[in-house]
Amino acid sequence: MKAKQKKRLVRFAAAALACALLGSVGCASNKAGIDSPQLPAKHWLDEAPGVPVSQKAKLEAAIPNLYDPAKTFSFEDCVFLTIQQSPLLVNSAVELEIQRLARTSAAWKYLPEPRMSITVSNNLTRYNKNEPDKPKHYGQTQYDIGFSTAFPNPLRTYFEHSAQELMANLALSSHRKAVGEAIYKIATAYTELDARRRINDVMKSLPDQSQSSLDYWKQVEAVDGRQGVQRNVAEQQLKEAELALEKGKMQETMLLTQLKILAGVDPRQRLAVDSGSVRPLIQSFDGRRLNWEDRWGQTEDQFLLRGQIKLADYNIMIAWAEYIPNMTLELNRTPSSGQYQPANGETDSFLHLRFDFPLIDWGRRYRGVQTARMQKAQAFHKQANARTDYSNQWLQAEQQVALAETNMRLVKVRFQTAEMRFREAEISFNEGLAPLPTVSGAHEAMINAQVALIEAEKELELAKLQWMFVSGMLQEYFLGQPAKEVE
Repeated sequence: MKAKQKKRLVRFAAAALACALLGSVGCASNKAGIDSPQLPAKHWLDEAPGVPVSQKAKLEAAIPNLYDPAKTFSFEDCVFLTIQQSPLLVNSAVELEIQRLARTSAAWKYLPEPRMSITVSNNLTRYNKNEPDKPKHYGQTQYDIGFSTAFPNPLRTYFEHSAQELMANLALSSHRKAVGEAIYKIATAYTELDARRRINDVMKSLPDQSQSSLDYWKQVEAVDGRQGVQRNVAEQQLKEAELALEKGKMQETMLLTQLKILAGVDPRQRLAVDSGSVRPLIQSFDGRRLNWEDRWGQTEDQFLLRGQIKLADYNIMIAWAEYIPNMTLELNRTPSSGQYQPANGETDSFLHLRFDFPLIDWGRRYRGVQTARMQKAQAFHKQANARTDYSNQWLQAEQQVALAETNMRLVKVRFQTAEMRFREAEISFNEGLAPLPTVSGAHEAMINAQVALIEAEKELELAKLQWMFVSGMLQEYFLGQPAKEVE
């Protein structure tokens, strides 16, 4: 009796050890998953077939020397640098990879998932050991192995896969939109930095002119033998000119720091930029030759909204797929009703095909279909509103450019007037008809008018840049048209 009990205990221990080994395999796989390396960083443009070949060649040529300490970054170079490492693009790039993985997971859902169950059992009590009709395996450790697989809902799986394909395309379009916004911010930073540098160059002559005026009043005081108010005013004007120049240099430094942050560069790192390299691209844009309805069809927003409508169609079909019953295939030793199992016979194996569906769902499926239909109606309404908003943005951008052009013409006339007055004062001074302070005042007025002209030019360039961004031409210059990439 003791020998039989020992034998049963050995068998039960062996079964427990087998289960423990299976559990340890699972734990080892989890540990391997934790220690496994992350996916290597991939440049998203490598998988975007719609990128213009010329721009892709420029990108490939720019990447090797992007981090050259002696490099001077043009606007295009800075855009490529921003695409490579800017923190502005991290979220959309990660979302793109997530949607691509989800698309792959949706494709594998076409195949059923086989499962295996292992049951190890033994008697805790032996109340029936003396019964004559007990099974021959009574009191022994039993090992039951069963197999089952749930077949996927074919309609739901198909449309879920289609929806994930569309979601991956929308994620790519969202990333393109984020890149386009980053390009617009870089172009704006270049424009403002270039204007500030030109203003600083113009204002460099103000301290010298103020110093000349101060020297003049010093000579006058030396002849008169007394100190007048004019010298004090000249000293204040010299301090004002020096502080204004210092302020302009600090503003230039701050704009350059802002540009570094946008590009994902350490603000303490040196970054030499050709700030004027963006001006030819802006000046070549003429929005009046474009039609907003045509450009609306080429924008990322329009593609995203159109994708939302198509996604709503898929969601409607997924909701309809809930009416299809679930089907499961099982292989085990559980007998169905009416199957004969003799007490001392061999245990039979059974194949079960199960269809599962509710008789009454209290309108749950119907409500799901109606909800999906209403979401599609919302997508249509959102697209119509976005189209109206786009037309309003186009009109406002056009009016802003017209206003900036008018203002620039006005400021240019004022500069020409100030320049003529300075030339007149200079001629009068050379002929002895006007004192030096008159020339200094005219020169300062001309410099201020020139600064105002540069500011007006900057406002016009920013207005054209905004119109270019609204039209999608700025993004298209680097990324191509969205529909050709994602459809």
